[in-house]
Amino acid sequence: MAERAGLTASHAVLEIGPGRGALTNEILKSPCGRLHAVELDTRLRGDLEPIASRDGRLSLHWGDAVLFDYSSLSPPPTHVIANLPYHITTPVIWALLESFPSGGPRHMLLMVQKEAAARLVSGAASRESCPLGITLSAMGQVSAPRQVPRGAFSPVPRVDSAIVEARFEDGGDAWRYAGDKKWRRLLAGSFAQRRKTLVNNWAASFGIPREEAAGILAGHSLNQRSRPEELPLGAWLALSRDEKISSFL
Repeated sequence: MAERAGLTASHAVLEIGPGRGALTNEILKSPCGRLHAVELDTRLRGDLEPIASRDGRLSLHWGDAVLFDYSSLSPPPTHVIANLPYHITTPVIWALLESFPSGGPRHMLLMVQKEAAARLVSGAASRESCPLGITLSAMGQVSAPRQVPRGAFSPVPRVDSAIVEARFEDGGDAWRYAGDKKWRRLLAGSFAQRRKTLVNNWAASFGIPREEAAGILAGHSLNQRSRPEELPLGAWLALSRDEKISSFL
């Protein structure tokens, strides 16, 4: 992961959940200018503080990764490289995206559970589609360049893992989706019950009359029986700009 990031002295890295510092030490072998590490478990001070003492580029931040204010980091991170705690993968990524409404890190390399990786890289129009995966695809390019079997870890966990790589477009425009409350509500409400149609989900989530919901879909050349996982990214982008839907969000 550290090697794939291609770090230079102009890069500032954010690591979440450094643990005992295995990945931390690898990142510090690069010429990166700064490494911010956010860790909740203060019992790991004995492992991490000696690393910071040896290398002044490492800044330790103690706190909850879901609640942490990433916009407070200076210099701001250009990269995120992390073995994410699997039980909080989705809320941590949302917290990251929401912290940089005007533009954040351009490159993320995240180790996550294999099943979570499938959802994150699925984008739109897939059985694995989810609001976060669609948002990431709207922001840039997302892939899973490598799977990591459970046997690569000690002790051996019960799940396999995968590395998810996200490269975001230059400039802040790509980041507006993560901080757009109406975009988030549209996706969350549309996926409220995956097996139901958009018409039924919109009626339950937003109070849109079914006939009106069907008319909105027809206006975008979408079938009134469409389900959320069937829509391509272009359809989601168009729906997010539809004033008829926006009035209900």
